[in-house]
Amino acid sequence: MQAKLLRVLENGEYQRVGETQRRVARARVVAATNRDLRQEVRQGRFRADLYHRLSVLTLAVPALRDMGRDRLLLLDHFRAHFAAQAGVAPFTLDEPAERAWLAYPFPGNVRELRNIVIRLTTKYAGQRLSAAELEPEFDLEAQAVEPGAPPARDLVAEAQRELERGGFSLDATMKAWERAYIDAALRMTRGNMSQAARLLGVNRTTLYSRIETDAGEPQGGSPAPLHPERK
Repeated sequence: MQAKLLRVLENGEYQRVGETQRRVARARVVAATNRDLRQEVRQGRFRADLYHRLSVLTLAVPALRDMGRDRLLLLDHFRAHFAAQAGVAPFTLDEPAERAWLAYPFPGNVRELRNIVIRLTTKYAGQRLSAAELEPEFDLEAQAVEPGAPPARDLVAEAQRELERGGFSLDATMKAWERAYIDAALRMTRGNMSQAARLLGVNRTTLYSRIETDAGEPQGGSPAPLHPERK
């Protein structure tokens, strides 16, 4: 298919399936991909000549997670649009819910954001939503960071501030973060260990072991761990 597409881009020639007659197209081609085509060329999965034919003008469109407060602008747009379409009052978000909205990476980009707004408009027309009502609409399993992915810039800045204040312990910080995520997963699943383990990306045995370890090593000032139901 790459060779056929290259011929169309080169001189506009193509053949319909089952025909021998050559036809000429006068189309402009706009191509989109979520892959690094230069890397694909280097690894032999994409033709170099086709890449150079396509890449006359290249526009990099950032993922929604990299567009900051644009997530709020899109929320405003779709919320007003679908509320007007349905003839209902738009929902609103309280401050914690708005922070949760900005923190969510929207792995499905604008389509996912739009669909979430449609669901919220249907379920909560005219209501003010808290983070507890908003977060079940998110795809939590898609938020896992890919192995080897660099940390977000704001996390790096926060880490630098922590180190500059002094008295930092990496072990204590890692344990505190682990405990917070375990508690959050157990709250979200109402103590269901199997579901909590799936949210955390570990098996049940590992989760039990981490809970036992945390219970034996309490952190000063942090809340006591939940006592999950053994499901």
